[in-house]
Amino acid sequence: MDKKPIEQREPIGLFANREFFETHGEGVRSVCAAHGHPVEFLVAPTGEERVEDDVLARITVATFNGYWEVDPRFTRRFFGVVLRAPRLKWFHVPNAGVDHPAFAALLERGVLLTTSAGANAAAVAQTVLAAVLAFARGLPQWLNAQRAKRWQRLGEHRKDLQGQTMVIVGLGAIGREVARLAKACGLRVVAVRREARPADFVDESVSLDAIDTALPRADWLVLTCPLTERTRGLIDADRLRLLPASAYLINVSRGAVVDEPALIEALRARRLAGAYLDVFLEEPLPQSSPLWEMENVIVSPHDAAGASGNRRRVSELFLENLQRWLRGEELLNRV
Repeated sequence: MDKKPIEQREPIGLFANREFFETHGEGVRSVCAAHGHPVEFLVAPTGEERVEDDVLARITVATFNGYWEVDPRFTRRFFGVVLRAPRLKWFHVPNAGVDHPAFAALLERGVLLTTSAGANAAAVAQTVLAAVLAFARGLPQWLNAQRAKRWQRLGEHRKDLQGQTMVIVGLGAIGREVARLAKACGLRVVAVRREARPADFVDESVSLDAIDTALPRADWLVLTCPLTERTRGLIDADRLRLLPASAYLINVSRGAVVDEPALIEALRARRLAGAYLDVFLEEPLPQSSPLWEMENVIVSPHDAAGASGNRRRVSELFLENLQRWLRGEELLNRV
């Protein structure tokens, strides 16, 4: 028996970067065709060329699988187009955080917004673990000694990592993977989240309101939370003073979660053992920042998430959500 022809439905105008179409365009066409929707590929310009009003009017879905921080100018231009698209229905973003003002503007318009939370979780968590191991085993001191051509042993001055306590603020995809890796290294994990609920690889869970009860016990304070009104300035001077002088702070969330001047002062005064920072109040980090030259600080340029498989994972998540959207189902990672 012949199959019933698929009914032709409203065309989809997909606005995305050229690489996305080159690697996943056929997958998009296949998904759309299976649901009876013609699709038009609208390629985001890489230069300063203007997207005309007739093109803007045809955009109904937008995504790109790039790395936000690699080309900020492209990101700004892409956002500019998305914000001007009058018929946009859904925007899938390649990152997990949605604290950019453009996202609030889209949500106010009723645009569906989904994130790629989880796509880079393994990479970020591995970077966190690399920082923990670097500090715990004394890699910065070895590197300094190597540059000075100095034969310097650290010996038994380093504490065993097993049995130390890691406090993780935020237990999303990244926080959960950090917890899993921490447990593999023998650490005790305390999770700080909106509500105190049990979770895998977590020994103790406390609410965000009770964070002050966890900080004095932290050997490692790891920030993986989103930037919200509740987390902005969460780790201020008072909370930094609650940490033991032997503790390390690791921030892979957003710079504004930490009072940066207070952190610099705590590090200078050795009221904190050290910090690994991937995010800052101002990015790129100004050359005048004292963080660049502090021996007890490791700085990375908002790069903890970088990994060769991120674009593929972001694109696969979009394709999964495209099928759900066309079937009228709940989308993954909807904001």
